[in-house]
Amino acid sequence: MTHTPDPTPWEAQAKALIRRRYAQLATADSFHADARDKARAAGVPLAWFDALPPRIAGVFSGCGWPAGTLKNWNHAIVVDLGCGGGLDTRFAAEQLPADSDVIALDLTPELLARVHDTVSGINGANVRTLAADMERLPLADGVVDVVIANASLNLATDKAAAFTEIARILCPGGCLHAADLIRSGPLPAEILADPMAMASSLGGVVEEAEFRALLARAGFSEIEFTGHRPFGPVFAVDISARK
Repeated sequence: MTHTPDPTPWEAQAKALIRRRYAQLATADSFHADARDKARAAGVPLAWFDALPPRIAGVFSGCGWPAGTLKNWNHAIVVDLGCGGGLDTRFAAEQLPADSDVIALDLTPELLARVHDTVSGINGANVRTLAADMERLPLADGVVDVVIANASLNLATDKAAAFTEIARILCPGGCLHAADLIRSGPLPAEILADPMAMASSLGGVVEEAEFRALLARAGFSEIEFTGHRPFGPVFAVDISARK
């Protein structure tokens, strides 16, 4: 396992803001009033979504649907990185056979408590939760087949460290499938001036070229950015890469 330096004071403060914001969302049930509209725009299968209990469906807060890439995987170990309330985790577990494992990993314990509710009673892969920082993953080298991430990679205060850690835990040939945000040019001044922007991932948005370079530097190949679509002042994209 690699050693990532301890976070700087700014990074520690940003992580505390992120943890506090998502803990409040989880405990107050205040993810998004329009979760169904956001899910539809992100590509979530609506027949599946509409069959969910409202409290479970309401945790959706992604910008795409990387869990939908898992239908061709079997007997896999999958990490849902920055899993939030666990909707992607649930879908992934339902797509995989019982001898697969889905690890729902998040920085915020209150979100992981919601994951337990979200996946309760489903059939499919085994699900376990793990409270951890994506820049310092407590997993051994080369033990994971697929990492999925839905609007969470831009929450990393040190993206180079996060991408290096993702590459480290993936087995040779393992894949990263993510949906996240990129920008074209500078962020609007109001976002740059907002101290909470980092906690909503907007403050961490980079341009596609930088995102791609960071992934390549971490050891990924076959890097693809597809499905560019407006997402407020930035763009949502689907990202795939192979170790």
